[in-house]
Amino acid sequence: MRRRNRKRTSRRTPGPSRVLILSADVGEGHAAAARALAQQIEESPKPAEVAVIDGLAAMGPLLRPVVEDGYRVQLRFFPWTYTVIYWLLEHVLPVRMVARRLLCALGSRPLARVIAEYEPDVIVSTYPAVTVVLARLRRTGVVSCPTVATITDLTGLFFWAQPGIDTHLVMYGESMHSVERIAGRGSVELVRPLISAEFLEPRCPIEARRKLGLPEDGRMVVVSGGGWGVGDIAGAVEEFTRVPEVSSIVCLAGRNEQLAEKLRSTFGGEPRVHVYEFTDKMPDLLAAADVLVHSTGGVTCLEAKAAGTPVVSYGLPVGHARLNTRAMATLDLLRLANDTDELREHVQASFAAGDGVQATRQGGQADAEGPAAVDVVLRARRRVRPIPIWKMRAAALATQLVLLIGVGSWMMSTDEVSTVAAKVLDVDTLVHVNTSQADVGLIVHAPSADIPLVASELAARGIHVTLADDSGVPSSERVASMRALGEQLLPEVPGSKLLRWVRTRGILRSQARALGLHHRFYFLQPRNGLSVGQLVLARTAGATPVKGALRISATSPLPQRPMRAGDVLVVELDGSASSVVGLERIISWLGSDRLGAEPLGWLMRSPAIKASSRGERASSAAPTTSSSSEATSGPPLSGVAPKRSPSSNGASTTGTTV
Repeated sequence: MRRRNRKRTSRRTPGPSRVLILSADVGEGHAAAARALAQQIEESPKPAEVAVIDGLAAMGPLLRPVVEDGYRVQLRFFPWTYTVIYWLLEHVLPVRMVARRLLCALGSRPLARVIAEYEPDVIVSTYPAVTVVLARLRRTGVVSCPTVATITDLTGLFFWAQPGIDTHLVMYGESMHSVERIAGRGSVELVRPLISAEFLEPRCPIEARRKLGLPEDGRMVVVSGGGWGVGDIAGAVEEFTRVPEVSSIVCLAGRNEQLAEKLRSTFGGEPRVHVYEFTDKMPDLLAAADVLVHSTGGVTCLEAKAAGTPVVSYGLPVGHARLNTRAMATLDLLRLANDTDELREHVQASFAAGDGVQATRQGGQADAEGPAAVDVVLRARRRVRPIPIWKMRAAALATQLVLLIGVGSWMMSTDEVSTVAAKVLDVDTLVHVNTSQADVGLIVHAPSADIPLVASELAARGIHVTLADDSGVPSSERVASMRALGEQLLPEVPGSKLLRWVRTRGILRSQARALGLHHRFYFLQPRNGLSVGQLVLARTAGATPVKGALRISATSPLPQRPMRAGDVLVVELDGSASSVVGLERIISWLGSDRLGAEPLGWLMRSPAIKASSRGERASSAAPTTSSSSEATSGPPLSGVAPKRSPSSNGASTTGTTV
């Protein structure tokens, strides 16, 4: 049979089975698997034609440079970014869904046109991103022939396996359960590794070294960075130059010409170091080597296993390489080194585990499990039932709505972006009041059940404060008793837990009615801040949050930072006698700085220096809400509401009616 690399433009005629293989030049493993499968099809006794094309290139002019060049740059210069992206794709469903939709939106139509030109009987994908788009075309009925995807990794199968692929070819039996869990029962078959038949041939290590012109005595180590020459190859070579028993070190730089030049420059004076760029001598190199040090895993590890060469993974523990090599190490398929010390230990352990250079290394075909991949491909059957396009669009719309609702609920329930939301909504939390009085506005937060006891204890000590009680709606009896004791009550909202924010407006309005507040008023925000939903609903209720310049527990150590006149101080009490004593200690500490502690409403009616600035007070344009007395002494009524009142110097400032 002959490999067809030209497009078919003529009309389909009966003949041999036509196999279209979609690969990608993203690392060497995917292309190597495509070449191995094409070779098997060409050598098969069954009549078949095969065409191998670049699947990424077939998906349009945008995806190929973005995926290939972006991936190459990441691995060479910013490998940690690939780890971040890979983690997001694996663990964050919305990110994975967006990536799939982008791939399908950009690549579906171009790939469908190319496939139609080849009129295949079966399509095989060896690259995950191409597999995603091929699966979409199969599920929508655009592609009607059986589809096959090869999987050369052991883990990270969220892109490798797709429900729209009829058959998945795996190289490790441990992967079968994971693939079926993703793609469905009967969607996977275990096959022999998709590697060149040359790796399965018996070879003599001595003859291989002679053929390569390498020393026959001593140990030989091959250090590989994969097709793109990535990872700490120089570090590994440097470590092996310190091992006397190593007689030759072969560096494989792949298609990374800059790395090859750097290695030749760095180790030019070391006769044991031999630098290779991309080479077709891998079967001889693996047969001659005592151990392979590899950075990326994948097909090269399958080739080494077939050749009987021990593998140590080192140099690029990022993304899928990290997960794949760890899983392989758990199954004793290779040794994993995290640094150069472990690298030397594992390589020397591999030396000790062998019997030196063997007379002949047997190929791994006899021990391989499952049928050959070509047999599965040429008898591939249709398993996937196409889904009508309207159902897929409806499902996509429903998914988007669910995501929108989920993300919206999260945004409204979280306080992570509340600072930005406050700026957008022009909400100024109250932390300071501009006043000429040497006083601090004191708010005491206590459990609702303990409020009467706390108020009585404070009144008995001659302390008058503003009280907040866990966002409960006070009864008329409690409001009257607080007024009788000379204490204020301040509205409050509950903490920003999931969906709890929807009650914000109702709670604030109920508290405001109970306290006799109208129009605009203040309320105490939770310790952890307000969520976006609470900010929005509080604004619609005409309420302004009070944050305070400082919020502390009455039993905690005194703060190091000094308070200044006009600051709002929030103190947490637990209702115990010790917490009331702690409050007295805080008031004495304020007194040592010549500051008095007064209710927030009293402080806001005191003579002011000027209208407050952003972040300190609510707008000075707040309307009058009541005509209660504005005396600057004596206990005010319950509740705090902003009100315009004249100051002693004639300036108009925001006061409070309580």
